[in-house]
Amino acid sequence: MPVVWAIGGGVAAGKSTVASILREKGIEVWELDRLSRELSRKGGPLWKNIVRVFGPHFLTPTGELDRAKLGKLVFRNWENLFKLNSATHPVLLQEVRKKLASLPPSQIVAIEGAVLFEAGFEPLWDKLIFVEAGEEIREKRLRRTKRLKKREIKERLRSQRFLNCLRRRADFILKNEGSVGELEEIIEDWLDELK
Repeated sequence: MPVVWAIGGGVAAGKSTVASILREKGIEVWELDRLSRELSRKGGPLWKNIVRVFGPHFLTPTGELDRAKLGKLVFRNWENLFKLNSATHPVLLQEVRKKLASLPPSQIVAIEGAVLFEAGFEPLWDKLIFVEAGEEIREKRLRRTKRLKKREIKERLRSQRFLNCLRRRADFILKNEGSVGELEEIIEDWLDELK
């Protein structure tokens, strides 16, 4: 098994930015969102599970998942979010395990995702980097990047119920409330400490 660093934290805390900085430093990074999109293409394993659980009315006319429509349903209702997670998390975990098994033990892989704790990834990671930012900052980022309404932003922030569980397990807590340059410096210092 390779060395696994997990990158977790709240929505819009800056996990993707941390992932991209690590990638620039030569670390292989896997993003769970991207993997989820690949596996949920028409006919894929996640697509099949989601259609089985929620029905075909969450498909576009071409048969792809209507992610926006599904997102509105699951972020409004804890029970629906639980159903979605139950249909998708085991598939994601299985896929990541399979990919990790194919790598040499000397390699470092960073896995970035919002659902690391809920999806059962804890046994896989050697180090957890927890990225955090204040709620106001995260709200601003969501407004700017996702163009969500205020109610939708609140729903997304509220949907992450296990953040404290994840934070308590962190090996490194990374406060991301400044510039990308400042974030890069913090990460460089942490990488130097690890060496």
